[in-house]
Amino acid sequence: MATMFAEPLFIFELANNHMGDVNHGLRMIREFHKIASRFDFRFAFKFQLRTIPEFIHPHYRDRMDIKYVKRFTDTALVKEDFMTLHQEVKHLGMLSICTPFDEIAVATVASMEFDAFKIASCSFTDWPLLEEIVKYDLPIIASTAGSEITEIDNVVSFFQHRAKDFAILHCVGEYPTQDSQLQLNQIDMFKKRYPDITVGYSTHEEPDNVESIKLAVAKGSMIFEKHVAIETEAYPKNAYSSTPSQINNWLEAAAQAYAMCGVSGERHVFSEKEKSDLRQFKRGVFVKRDVKAGEIIKPEDCYFSWPKDDDQLLANDFSKYMQFTTKRDLKKDDGLLFAHLHVQNNREKVHQIVQSVNELVKQSNVPVPGWADLEISH
Repeated sequence: MATMFAEPLFIFELANNHMGDVNHGLRMIREFHKIASRFDFRFAFKFQLRTIPEFIHPHYRDRMDIKYVKRFTDTALVKEDFMTLHQEVKHLGMLSICTPFDEIAVATVASMEFDAFKIASCSFTDWPLLEEIVKYDLPIIASTAGSEITEIDNVVSFFQHRAKDFAILHCVGEYPTQDSQLQLNQIDMFKKRYPDITVGYSTHEEPDNVESIKLAVAKGSMIFEKHVAIETEAYPKNAYSSTPSQINNWLEAAAQAYAMCGVSGERHVFSEKEKSDLRQFKRGVFVKRDVKAGEIIKPEDCYFSWPKDDDQLLANDFSKYMQFTTKRDLKKDDGLLFAHLHVQNNREKVHQIVQSVNELVKQSNVPVPGWADLEISH
């Protein structure tokens, strides 16, 4: 199944830090995009959507003495302003993701053609909300803070049985999260327990912390989510949101980590310097006796020692499949130089013989014990 999560994705969590001010929101999107454009990563902006006032219980809609009733009410955007921010993200070439907190918001997000749903940790097992979300053909990213492993198993199974393209994020729901509480080994646990599911990291760490992103990269996280903000005299920043300069440092750390981690999934290509540095410590092949031109060098005619010449046959080159014939006379303790040898590699011939015999036995339906040896006589 094609997936949205095949390449690393860095998500800037706008949350309510636009402060209900569309112009401030536009400024944030543009300034963080400017930082993002310096890096060769995929980026997304993430919004949150609550249907206000319906999201809040009728008895509490006027209770501005309750911190988050006031916060959500004061920062709510009208639909036109919300659309303006969403379209600006798309115009700048970034992905646009949204966290809905109620069923009406789910339908709104789908109608606005966001690129993915995000499920907040507090909604991870909100089954009525999940049932609404899976009605739409959008990828899903779900944070797991505070969820037991059995709950995560259930949600993963729920999405898998509906053939959803989804990812789960390790997350700790403390704002901010102290270094000692980051629990980054959960990334390893998730990757082992859910090998076919993309795993990411949603962070609420101290904004100046750039070490955890390096560790998350090294552990194979594919999604990285961080709260962002621009502090002004009118709009103070909270303790876990990052400024443009802090995001720049965070992304530089991620880029450095990817450079240090190098190639993934296959053996890396060795540099000429690496090969040269290693070769100088390898043993060379020397003859134990005088050898005449045209002689075949046998294992009992040789010994291995160090140091050796640059063009010398190495102990690493010596095997039962290789045949070495001298082109000139050699004295005892001389090194075997490639320039003085005719080299014949019989390994491919042996491999072809083995393959032919295996095919013959297979076609003839002759039972052969698994421990049987094959002897080639010539």
